[in-house]
Amino acid sequence: MARKSKYNSVAALLSAILLTCSLLPQAMGQPTQTQQQASNISSQPKPISLEHLYGHFLIHLNDLNAKAASEEAQGRDGKWLRNHHQASLGFSDTDFAVIRASSVRLTAELKDLNAQAATIKAAGLSATSSAQLNALTAQREAAINTEISYLKDALPPDKIAAFESYITQFFSPNNFAQQTSSTGAQAAPAAVQQ
Repeated sequence: MARKSKYNSVAALLSAILLTCSLLPQAMGQPTQTQQQASNISSQPKPISLEHLYGHFLIHLNDLNAKAASEEAQGRDGKWLRNHHQASLGFSDTDFAVIRASSVRLTAELKDLNAQAATIKAAGLSATSSAQLNALTAQREAAINTEISYLKDALPPDKIAAFESYITQFFSPNNFAQQTSSTGAQAAPAAVQQ
């Protein structure tokens, strides 16, 4: 009987210690392990839409092509900038020319939309300007989706699958691309965001 009583005393003491240890961080104003885990979960990046990745990659590719041209204009080698992604994908010049053309078109269209948005924002925000900015965001989404359709029509399915896998790994290595419908919501360019 004394042994059972001693066991109950030790168990009660351990329970009290564990309870104290679990409450101590809160009493000291520190987050508990459960709160830290919840915080980590909420700070995890959200899936990125595939359309968003397409748009970012095409703009990035156009920037690389411009930098390559600038390097070559200064007598330096810019070919490595221009061809890095093509080599990584293992695409032929013909296949990658389709992606380059898409990047030029999309970048020009988005540059125009961003300029329009900047002008609207400079005039001040109102209900009318908010509606105009929303319309520009819809035009941006449409421009990206048009280029995606163009690429999917111009390249064989195996090349599209390789390209989508590549851009997902390039821009989001610790995440995954989320498939959305062609009418899915897109993040607006900085000038369009309210």
